Amino acid sequence: MTTTMINNNNDNSSYAGRCASFGSNANSFLLKHQDKSFIAKMIEEQVELLEGNRDLYNSIDNNMKNGVFDPFFIREHCTIYSWRETFFGNYFPNGSWFTVDLLNERTPFDPENGDFRYNTIPYQITRHFDRVMALASAKVEPELSWLKRQIYFENHEEISGVAACIYKWEEFTRYFTENSDLLRVI
Repeated sequence: MTTTMINNNNDNSSYAGRCASFGSNANSFLLKHQDKSFIAKMIEEQVELLEGNRDLYNSIDNNMKNGVFDPFFIREHCTIYSWRETFFGNYFPNGSWFTVDLLNERTPFDPENGDFRYNTIPYQITRHFDRVMALASAKVEPELSWLKRQIYFENHEEISGVAACIYKWEEFTRYFTENSDLLRVI
């Protein structure tokens, strides 16, 4: 269920392609109206979770953007991941965002569908969290507020799966419990 940005795909002829194109354009509009002070406050909240260590936060954030696992900072990765997962749920509840499966257009988006959520949220909160915060912060005129209930997020099955396994405590510990031979490696 890997989806790439519609602008790279240039497939606006399909329904999924048109939805992704609309979503990308709406997101571009919203990103022009981001609230930088809100974003700074959200970054500061994450820094505080790491006892105020901004350098450590920058390292954890960079690791998440690049899919890097640093075994010396398991707790810190999991703490930031958990905070971001809660942030996403608070600012983008079911029904306020969508994604499309450009590879399998017969599967319509259902916000209650666990696969779509699993293939989207970990990808967004690790690789694209700057944009997630910017979209959450967007301030628009009341007559355009409906755009904030139609946020488009790309998904990526493989990256989401890996991110959840290495940054989400429950997945991380379950993975090693089920694969006990790996515990000897760590």
